[in-house]
Amino acid sequence: MKAKLINETLDNFEKKSDPLISLGVGKKALITKWLDEMNIKSYKINSDFSIDTQKGVDLNKKNLIKLPDYIKFNKVNGYFDLLQNHLISLKGSPEIVESIFCCAYNDLETLEGCPKYAKTFQCWNNKKQFTKEYVTSLCKANTIIV
Repeated sequence: MKAKLINETLDNFEKKSDPLISLGVGKKALITKWLDEMNIKSYKINSDFSIDTQKGVDLNKKNLIKLPDYIKFNKVNGYFDLLQNHLISLKGSPEIVESIFCCAYNDLETLEGCPKYAKTFQCWNNKKQFTKEYVTSLCKANTIIV
C-alpha cells in the first residue's frame, strides 16, 4: 500500500510541477531524470520518446506499482528485470528484450503491455497464475517460465 501511495504522489507531483508535459515540452528531460534516478545507463531517447538501451535494465525491488506514464521502452539489448515490485501493469515495458524479461513476484493480473519478443519470459508468482499459452498469445519467446 505504501508503494502505491508513493507512486501516485510522484505521478501527481510530476504532472502538476510541469504542466507542459502534456504538450511534450520538457518530456525528454523528465525521461532522462527518471532513467538517471533508476541508474539506467547507455540509453537513447528516440524521436517518439521511446527508450532504447544497450545494456540490461535492473528495476528489481524498486517498489514500483507501474512505470511512469511518460516512460516507454522500445528495445533493450540485454535483460529487463522487474522482479519483486508491486506492479499491477506492464505498460511502458519494452517491445523487444534481447535476453530475459522478468516480471515475477508482482501483483499482475494481466500481462498486457509486455514485450512482443523476449528471448526468455519469466512471470511466476503474480496475483494471477499465467499459462504458457497466454504468454505465447502476447509474446514470442524462446523460453517461457511460468
